[in-house]
Amino acid sequence: MDKGSTRMTAKALSVLGTSSHVGKTWMVAGLCRVFRDRGIRVAPFKAQNMSLNAYITREGAEISYAQALQAWSAGIAPHRDMNPILLKPQSAQQSQLIVHGQVQGAYGTHHFRYNRDELFRAVTESYDRLAAQYDVVIIEGAGSPVELNLMHTDLSNVRMAEYADADMILVGDIDRGGIFASLYGTVALLPETVQTRLKGLIINKFRGDASLFTEGVQILQSLTHQPVLGVVPYVPLQFPEEDSLGVPQGGKGSARVTVVVPTLPYMSNFTDFDPLRMEPDVDVIFTSDLPSEPPDLVVVPGSKNTLADLAWLKRSGWSDAIKKWAYEGIMVAGICGGYQMLGESVRDPLGVESHALSQEDGLGLLPIETVLTETKITRQVSGFVCAGPWQGEHVHGYELHMGDTTRVESQNQTRYAPLFSLDDRSDGLTTEDGHIWGTYLHGVFHNPEFRHRIIRQLGARSLLAGDVFESVIRQWKEVIEQYVDIAALIRLVGG
Repeated sequence: MDKGSTRMTAKALSVLGTSSHVGKTWMVAGLCRVFRDRGIRVAPFKAQNMSLNAYITREGAEISYAQALQAWSAGIAPHRDMNPILLKPQSAQQSQLIVHGQVQGAYGTHHFRYNRDELFRAVTESYDRLAAQYDVVIIEGAGSPVELNLMHTDLSNVRMAEYADADMILVGDIDRGGIFASLYGTVALLPETVQTRLKGLIINKFRGDASLFTEGVQILQSLTHQPVLGVVPYVPLQFPEEDSLGVPQGGKGSARVTVVVPTLPYMSNFTDFDPLRMEPDVDVIFTSDLPSEPPDLVVVPGSKNTLADLAWLKRSGWSDAIKKWAYEGIMVAGICGGYQMLGESVRDPLGVESHALSQEDGLGLLPIETVLTETKITRQVSGFVCAGPWQGEHVHGYELHMGDTTRVESQNQTRYAPLFSLDDRSDGLTTEDGHIWGTYLHGVFHNPEFRHRIIRQLGARSLLAGDVFESVIRQWKEVIEQYVDIAALIRLVGG
């Protein structure tokens, strides 16, 4: 029952982890699909997320991309209430605070410690709205629930589970080692007040013959007095990743098309490249080191600190390499902050991103100038390609940037044109032959026709059909159903 009222609310299930990157995000996504397919109205929720991968909802609210993925898994539209607090680091000591999808400002670490109760009110407002609409809310924890020096300020784990009256399950990653210490230690350090909420353990990313771990399961159950609800195998699915710990390393090595993405210090929205990673003929390599061989395509990604990342491109030699490749005819592209960096200059007169840098010359590959502003553009858009060799293809995605970009007079004889016509305006810029282009459109490679035209032009032959995310979540749901005690979890949420 809702606190202080008689209206019915959702049953809550809290998915905690022994640390970051143990698989909580995808465990929640998988369970959302399992529950949905059983006729349960389910929604995901994460009180606070720290991530540079963001998504813009239909109402123009900014949330973590992970909660958008979980919403799609549940068969519902992403909403700001699914992630009421989003922190986006923009320096070692400062993060941009987003509450209910709207930017509140950039603050130092002490701000979040001293304003936890105010932030938790925002969290509970969102949770209550979701709980009034769905049968089940699956709550994703953050990091470890037993960081003893931080537990009194934590919004996402124990405090959230208590507020929602949630049963809890604990996920551990056996692939990284130390599974006994991490699971047993986490259980032992949970406050006594919530020990009874814990209903079981899930071991994730097991490699090899699970029958060889039967004794391990028995030991864990004896130590923790908790049932092991599943031993989930490591599966080589191309999961979209939530944070920098999950930036894909290396590549396929045998693909026809190589795409290189410089791993910027403040790289954001690297989920833009997930559809490319899933294409069988495309090898996407994220790297901070210059490749020994020129790629077929280099894409400068989004950034949470464009000026700092632009300065890094110059210091590391990437700037010179990218310009050399462009002059040699290799395709060069930029998305959002990367688009800004391809221009003539980026200025930050108001110190929006940092007071350390106020201006940087860009790579000079596109005739544009950008001035960073305090107003963040957050909107979903759709339209079509209006220039280049891919003209006419329909596209949709979302804009997420703080900056006004204007076209300037070109210093060379190259002909440029707006890349997209989106709703009532143009976006981006491209050369006539399409070998240099940039856009503010996040999710541009999620448009299969546009993506396929690009990679065909670069030499790909085998193309992935259908919705790339839907294919992954269907396969992952089958894994979850096979290796997790779903009946036990269904009982936890009321049958």
